[in-house]
This record gives sequence, C-alpha cells and structure tokens, in this order.
Amino acid sequence: MNITMTGNLGSGKTSVCKELKQLGYDVISAGDIFRDIAAARGISVIELNELAKRDRSIDDMLDRRSTELGQTLDHTVFDSRLAWHFVKKSFKVFLLVRTKEAARRVFSGENRNAEEYRSIEEVEEGLKLRANLEQERFLNLYGLDYYDGSNYDLIIESTDASPKQIAAEIERSYRQYVAEPFSTRVILNGADKDHLFKETVTDPGDLAEYHLNFSKIFA
Repeated sequence: MNITMTGNLGSGKTSVCKELKQLGYDVISAGDIFRDIAAARGISVIELNELAKRDRSIDDMLDRRSTELGQTLDHTVFDSRLAWHFVKKSFKVFLLVRTKEAARRVFSGENRNAEEYRSIEEVEEGLKLRANLEQERFLNLYGLDYYDGSNYDLIIESTDASPKQIAAEIERSYRQYVAEPFSTRVILNGADKDHLFKETVTDPGDLAEYHLNFSKIFA
C-alpha cells in the first residue's frame, strides 16, 4: 500500500516527505510527474505550465499518470494535492497547521519565496485566499471537497511538531492501518511534551485558527 500526502499551504509536506524517504519510502511529487510529462513532450516545465493554463488535457494527463503509478508502485509516498483521490489504494494523510504558523513559515522563507509579501498578516490573508481558490477549483474541475476530513485516513497537526516527529507518527499509523484499517483519525499536538500527540478533541471551536473546514471532520 502507498501513502498519499496533502494538506494546508505551509503545513510542511515536503519536509515530512524527506523524512519519510529517510525511513525507506520512495517519494514521488506532482512536480516529478509534471517534469516527466514535459520531457516526454520535448518542452520545458515552464512551457508545459503555460500550456496547462489553456489546455485541460495536461491536468488530465497528470491525473492519469498518478493513477497508473498508484496501481503499479508500492510503499511509495505521493506528495500531491489530489493524489489521495487518484491513488485509490493508499493511506491518505492530511497535514494541517495553524494559519499564523503557516504564515510565519512562508514569510521567513522556510517553505516558499516570501518576496511578494510585506508582512506576516499579508501572508496570512494570501494563504486563506489561495485555500479558498483551490477549494473552488477542485470543486469545479473534479466535484471534490478538498477540506472534507472524511476523505482522509489520518489528519495530523504540524504546528509544533518537527518533520521527523510527524514522519514517525505517520509511519506508526500507516503500519496500524495496513494491519487493521480504521476510520478517520485526527491527531493534534498535545500539551504533554512527553507525549507529542493526543487524539481527543473536546471542543471543535478551539480549532478556529485553522483555515480548514472542520465542521465536516467532527460532524
């Protein structure tokens, strides 16, 4: 079985995938597949990006390739926004992060180029806007609710945890799931520093700082 990884903008997916690679998993990103398609067509990634803006078939090709790889590979991590949908037999992981921490990471340059932003507050608004635009795009193109927690097997918070700690928790839950599948598991950072995570949520209202629709996760 494979692992599919997605999550909030700024949640640290790429860093966690690097740690999973150290644990022995192969990692394939949407960027890897995109580069392969560009090479097969004899054009640059930039040229393919421009083409994809006006040609839906490029997205369709990316989706089909993800599906094909998911059917032929095993013990592989797919780092892609929608891999959880196209790699059917996979352990589906969603990483979430508090909006303020995501903004701090982006503004400090930990995850992405921060040159276009003038303040952390501006980053925060930008992240919320991008999340809403992506949600609308996925609904229009695929009829998918990206922020419906029931799509995922494991929802895990990255706000105060290191990529290495998160990767270890993902592997532990993955092995449990392979042995005995479970319904959506939500793991949040716990106050007890000796035990990084806790799995109970007493008040969903406490999660207001996440730009994720938790009403469906805890319904």
